[in-house]
Amino acid sequence: MKLWLPDNLYRLKPLVLGLAGSLLIFFSDHLAIEGIGALCLGFAAYILIARLLWSATGTTKSNTGSVNVEE
Repeated sequence: MKLWLPDNLYRLKPLVLGLAGSLLIFFSDHLAIEGIGALCLGFAAYILIARLLWSATGTTKSNTGSVNVEE
């Protein structure tokens, strides 16, 4: 699911998802809510890992869009 967010919120999305997931797990005694928290943590980890892998490919972001540095 892709949501349009301003640049600052786009960078904070995995941190906010991770925080929300950990709070759901920490404060809930219900198994379904803890499952949702685990999904939030997993999705936040996926976003962080994907961004790390994308940053290692040599693709950078410019004002006009994505540009491959190696060309």
